[in-house]
Amino acid sequence: MIHVVNITLYLMGWVLFVAGQAQNSIRSKSNGLDSGLRGLQQWLGFHLVNLAQRAFFCGLFYGFIVHTIGIKLQAAGFPITSYMVAGIGGWAANGLLYQIFGLIPGLRIEVAELAPPPNSQVVPVSPQPISTGAKQP
Repeated sequence: MIHVVNITLYLMGWVLFVAGQAQNSIRSKSNGLDSGLRGLQQWLGFHLVNLAQRAFFCGLFYGFIVHTIGIKLQAAGFPITSYMVAGIGGWAANGLLYQIFGLIPGLRIEVAELAPPPNSQVVPVSPQPISTGAKQP
């Protein structure tokens, strides 16, 4: 039963990080995403491969984070439970991988490049006359 609760809390921490990241992107006016559910669908479409990679590696880290770190912290005298480690671990593992993948150009997602801002109109600018230094009559 403890394993099921730990996995659930780990996943909740992981999803919470993704939800915060998606909310920030959708609310931003500079990336051109629609608001609401449509914007979430667009964002998920842009980040699907990146999220799958992060989910895979976070899954690999689950045992290390929950068991090894939990045991070491308890041995050091910190009164924490494996539940706390699982929830924080899911959030932190996702955040760490988000930062690492952001440093690798092939894995970085730039939403502005995928969906330009809605107000990106080209406004022609009239050329300015060149001043020769001579006085005008």
